[in-house]
Amino acid sequence: MYPAVRERVPDLENDILESYEEHHVADLLCAELDVMTPDDERFDAKTTVLIEAVGHHIQEEEDDWFPKVRDALGRKELQEIGARMLEVRASAPRRPEHPSSLRKAADAILG
Repeated sequence: MYPAVRERVPDLENDILESYEEHHVADLLCAELDVMTPDDERFDAKTTVLIEAVGHHIQEEEDDWFPKVRDALGRKELQEIGARMLEVRASAPRRPEHPSSLRKAADAILG
């Protein structure tokens, strides 16, 4: 959804960049949790941070970002974006071992 909105509603650029960073942090936490066990010392703390971060992100989107998107785009555009999201859903990652943000970071570091 972010790329489509970023293209159509330039005024939301800062909101979208912040959302990308929030997703990046969630990806990192998920990847770290994936290699831990519930017995690890920091597992509960890391899980709590992930839950709080995702909850905050969702609240921001629902209270602030989504209303701005609805105001800026018409019903038809929103339906088109939604239909496209449903199309790509089947190919969305299901496991954290290769989140896109980690892959991008590794590519940037390793060349």
